[in-house]
Amino acid sequence: MKSKKVKNLAVPQGDYQVGNKNPPKEYQWESGQSGNPKGAPKHRVNLWVWFCKYSNMTDKQLEKLDTSKLTQAQQSALKLVQDMKEGKYSGSAKLARYVIDREEGKAVEHIMFGNDNTLTDDECEQVRKALLKNHAN
Repeated sequence: MKSKKVKNLAVPQGDYQVGNKNPPKEYQWESGQSGNPKGAPKHRVNLWVWFCKYSNMTDKQLEKLDTSKLTQAQQSALKLVQDMKEGKYSGSAKLARYVIDREEGKAVEHIMFGNDNTLTDDECEQVRKALLKNHAN
């Protein structure tokens, strides 16, 4: 299939040149008129926001929550906070790390080596194992 060359479709209208990013005057927005009459989209509520909110609540405040009125994201964040508070780490810590990484961006890990800080071969092996374990999660 042969490609066709597109001709410049700019059409002069008096002093105004109609073309790319220059629509005809009758199709332009009037002064003060919005191109988005419904407004900006509503901000998405992140699971991380609810996780932080529930983490900062006292036990009494958490007990007062009416869980039947919570959204799925709110219920998930609340369950995660409650499990971690009770010491149930069966996946809670991994889920918290996942939520944080997804919402805030994964933290960059840096290892600094200076001339006066030389690691032994055993210490290097420990660092390597720790890094491999961390990246496996």
